[in-house]
Amino acid sequence: MFDYNSTSYNELLKSFRENTTSKKVIIFAGKFAENRKYAISQFERETLGDTTKISLSEYVTSFENESFEKIDSLFEELKDEKSLIIFTDAEQLCGVYTGHTYSVVKYATPQEKYFIKKLKELRCSAILEFENEDHLDRTIQRAADAVVKFPVPSSFLEKVFFWITQVRVNGSSLPSRRPV
Repeated sequence: MFDYNSTSYNELLKSFRENTTSKKVIIFAGKFAENRKYAISQFERETLGDTTKISLSEYVTSFENESFEKIDSLFEELKDEKSLIIFTDAEQLCGVYTGHTYSVVKYATPQEKYFIKKLKELRCSAILEFENEDHLDRTIQRAADAVVKFPVPSSFLEKVFFWITQVRVNGSSLPSRRPV
């Protein structure tokens, strides 16, 4: 688990670039939607074919059997996919806090466990996009090769510097250069 634009993130992107045929499961989680979208576009550029975007809200419901059937049909369609698959709305898989009301352990739902099982059968890489890292549980984290966090800038100064780095002039971006 590491932050976006960290050294670990740059190494992940570099290894993905160098070996696009190897299968990876990557989780993007955090409230900073702009950075998540940009990171997804970075991975999309590195793939050889077109990427496939799928909203899990259409496939995962609160009813187990219905979800299992929908997940089966989804992965039947994806079995020959060789490019990157991006699963949005991954919160649908979220586990729940069980036991006492003060429980801090989050458990996976049967739908999440079944989805992970099917995810392992894919031949290509996949990105699961969570809008909030608090939705992650240990089961989904263990299934991933990497978890990238997208924290919102906290201080006024960080927000100003972030805004400056996002300036675009005539379609060109002016990102700050980072040492490789």
